[in-house]
Amino acid sequence: MDYVPPNSPEAERAVLGSCLLSKDALGSAVEILRPDDFYDPSRRKVFEVISAMYISDKPADFVTVQIELNSLGLFETLGGQAFLAELVAGVTTTSNLSYHAEIVRENSIRRRLLSASDALRVMSLNSSVTTKEIIEQAEKLLFEAAQNKSSTDFRHVRDIIGPVFVNVEERFRQNDDKAAGYPTGFADLDSYTGGLQPGSLTIIAARPSMGKTAFAVNIAQFGGGEANRPVLIFSLEMPAEQLVIRMLSAEASVNLSALSKGTFDTDDFQRVREACDILARRNIFISDDSNLTAIDFRTRCRRFKTRHPDLALVIVDYLQLMSSGEGRSDGRQQEVSDISRMLKVTARELNCPVIALSQLSRAVESRNDKKPQLSDLRDSGAIEQDADVVLLMFREDYYGENENNDMTNSKADIRIAKNRNGSTGIFHLTFEREYTRFVNFGDEPGF
Repeated sequence: MDYVPPNSPEAERAVLGSCLLSKDALGSAVEILRPDDFYDPSRRKVFEVISAMYISDKPADFVTVQIELNSLGLFETLGGQAFLAELVAGVTTTSNLSYHAEIVRENSIRRRLLSASDALRVMSLNSSVTTKEIIEQAEKLLFEAAQNKSSTDFRHVRDIIGPVFVNVEERFRQNDDKAAGYPTGFADLDSYTGGLQPGSLTIIAARPSMGKTAFAVNIAQFGGGEANRPVLIFSLEMPAEQLVIRMLSAEASVNLSALSKGTFDTDDFQRVREACDILARRNIFISDDSNLTAIDFRTRCRRFKTRHPDLALVIVDYLQLMSSGEGRSDGRQQEVSDISRMLKVTARELNCPVIALSQLSRAVESRNDKKPQLSDLRDSGAIEQDADVVLLMFREDYYGENENNDMTNSKADIRIAKNRNGSTGIFHLTFEREYTRFVNFGDEPGF
């Protein structure tokens, strides 16, 4: 059955007419729309031309656009002066530009959704395509439609340099001790990285029981600055309740074991109650599905981002417990490579930092010097390749612990073994084992 895709000729003409009458209206339109949001090819081409003029800081009005279209050999093709006159004739005020632009954008999204449904129908009728592949493609198409992403494959540097300079200027004007990305709460780490950057993948790697989970949860719990933006934690190893018990211990400075058993005094109980109130106000979300696949991860992140556009950080605990979801038969190393790549791609797609915890291989245990190296990353060198930052955790006392010092604080060495956009080095933290909490080295207990 033939149908006319959703479109509004009146709204498209009103947008273009407003753009020709007001530079401010044109600026607003360029922020809201892209050329292929216009259904009519002629109006699409006009918007493409005036957008380019705006970006190049050329005046774009009835006369200058006519000259520009003439120089491009498009003026008569598009309908000449009568075509441009029709665009401005129906505009009585440019103050309604945003309203008309939203109509154009909504129709564009509906057309993309219709195209997506057609593509999914074809895939669904193809028996060689798996159900998981169809679902993954459906999530991808719906997410892109919701985000109204540009489909442009190539971008000139002049279109990128403006936002980049604004970001550089913001960092220049910030105090030296203020992170430009997601502040982790650990001053030395932020000084190396400038905070966790949007679209970056950070790997925290260590042997079991070295404190990876505590470190990552501390970043989620105590980092982020004053903004309190949403943080999403995928806990594959530990139930959500157990993770929250750890958070309470760290927040209240109450012994974790005592908290779990209920063997604490009245003062401790009051601190726990206060800690509950504080944690309840933190925008931390936990998924504790132990059967998480890489496809599930990406799908759930997209859904979460749609509900919480200001998503600040995603944490995965831990990478080796994930499966690719593809039923691969070419080995675990290749599967981990696929998972690692998916984490990085998702970070970029969400424009949000992702932290993934990773186990180190047993090769560490067989060496006299047990300090970890990049080559100790378990299962795949692709983890190192995909990561923007790799942090290797090491506690000397881990290899000499006994029953008498289980609750004593210890020094943790954090080696920044890879830092794509900065320097590498080593900094130190204090691990308060009693509360499974890390603090800046030399600080008094607590944050």
